[in-house]
Amino acid sequence: MEFNKKKVLLVLQVGTLGGAERQALGLGRYLTKYRNCNVDILFTSSNKITKDFQDFYKETGINQIHYFGEPYIILRREFSIKNLKRLKWSVQYLLRLRKGLKQEKYDVVIPFLNFPSKIAYYLYKILPTVKYTFWHQLGLDFLKKDIFESVAVNNMPCIIGNAENCFDIFKKDYKVQPSKFNLLPQYITLNREDSDMSKFKTTYGINKDKIVFGMIAHFRSFKYHDLALKIFYELSKNYDTAHLILQGNRENDHISNDIYLSLKQEIFDLGISDKVTLLSNVKVVDVLNVLDVGMLLSLIEGTPNVVMEYMLYGLPVISSNHPGCIGLLGDSKFLVKNNDENGILKAMELLLNGKDLREIEGNNNLKRIKDYDIDSYVIKLEQILTNYFD
Repeated sequence: MEFNKKKVLLVLQVGTLGGAERQALGLGRYLTKYRNCNVDILFTSSNKITKDFQDFYKETGINQIHYFGEPYIILRREFSIKNLKRLKWSVQYLLRLRKGLKQEKYDVVIPFLNFPSKIAYYLYKILPTVKYTFWHQLGLDFLKKDIFESVAVNNMPCIIGNAENCFDIFKKDYKVQPSKFNLLPQYITLNREDSDMSKFKTTYGINKDKIVFGMIAHFRSFKYHDLALKIFYELSKNYDTAHLILQGNRENDHISNDIYLSLKQEIFDLGISDKVTLLSNVKVVDVLNVLDVGMLLSLIEGTPNVVMEYMLYGLPVISSNHPGCIGLLGDSKFLVKNNDENGILKAMELLLNGKDLREIEGNNNLKRIKDYDIDSYVIKLEQILTNYFD
């Protein structure tokens, strides 16, 4: 199987620019530009589009975005009037999809995350031209365990995950045969852009001599900006040479905004507003250009985009030791087990006081990230699909 001149449908939940969505848009851009593909998007959960998603989308050459209303595709393992209604509503939703997409004559359906993967399976079955699809598990996600999902998981020809831990939920809940699992770490979506860091520091009141730690991640409950802030506060008691940037997007939803406001209040209460910069929806490359150390503390990850971006900018990285992070950072001593606070504090102290150490770690990361280019990713994806379908 080769993507050349194929008609491709990317299936996403919604138009917010998280890691999965960045991977989808970057892949769409590549397939359009370098493989002469005709690429569209299907939103499954909402047609809401954030500004950062819209800005990226405009660069891709992707043709159009489909949305067929609020999705319903669930059937419980019970006999009841409500369950019969669920079956009716699910069939109606699938028929809407078929009616709206059949004339597009897609060859390949590529989902991102579990619910879009569930939809992708049924598109594979109800659209006569679709020849290739797969289940795409990317980090923190969950399964509904209803009948529609069970049928899809058990009959999907292959499952692709971006880190080893992605397959755990399938082994536990569905007993999927290991032969269906395919490890495919994602690619680096960002092109490096060097910019004037002094202008950024002046704008946000960051002393030019400070060593800047930064955590760039969506404001979500499983992203631990609060832990980074807590440990930085301890660091600042003994060192006046460090600054912390916390970056996310408060506009994603009310939960994101609540987390942003909570962080803002905590920074004020701790009395470190001059040492911590809290940002929302600032251009990522501008933030990356001023960082000396990248951080990602979280509950769970697949292969995190932001760690790859830190590496692209030649930064040392302090990270939770999730399998996907280990895959990227190798034997780095700045992978912290169980988000241990003492371990994180020690790592911050070492990198704060070790200019040579920061340079060595950054150079090592810069070398490692060269293996995660999109050309290699697409070739590996083609090979996986060839193995299962051709």
